[in-house]
Amino acid sequence: MFAGKALRCGCGYEVRAYDDDAFVEGIRRHAWEAHGIDFSLELALDLARSARQAPSERNELELEQDRALRKEKQ
Repeated sequence: MFAGKALRCGCGYEVRAYDDDAFVEGIRRHAWEAHGIDFSLELALDLARSARQAPSERNELELEQDRALRKEKQ
């Protein structure tokens, strides 16, 4: 359900996991360790459902290369 998704916190931290349990646990762990917020399992699941599909590392690299090429052309 959540495989390959990413959720970015307002502080800039991004939770990524390719396993549903690890993704939800990562959301809960970050909320507690970084912000002292004890997310319920239900709230973490709601946030996980709203997560966007994470781009693959290869796609991120290609996007960065494209940006660099565009800057060179300007």
